[in-house]
Amino acid sequence: MKRKYIVHKIEDVQKHLSMEQRAQLGVIGATIDSRRINAGKAPASNNSYIVINTDEPYTPQIVEILKRYGHWG
Repeated sequence: MKRKYIVHKIEDVQKHLSMEQRAQLGVIGATIDSRRINAGKAPASNNSYIVINTDEPYTPQIVEILKRYGHWG
């Protein structure tokens, strides 16, 4: 499966990044939103996702559901 998203736990961002790094992350997000809007797309910050770790015991069942709906691979 090709990696399609970047996910960072909010707790890790708060714990491990400086205030300056968090501000930079905000600027990056705002830039992506602005460029998506300019391209006629909805801002990425409007999206909401469900995230599961691949080592969870129920992951194979989730993968099968995603395959069934054409959202895997």
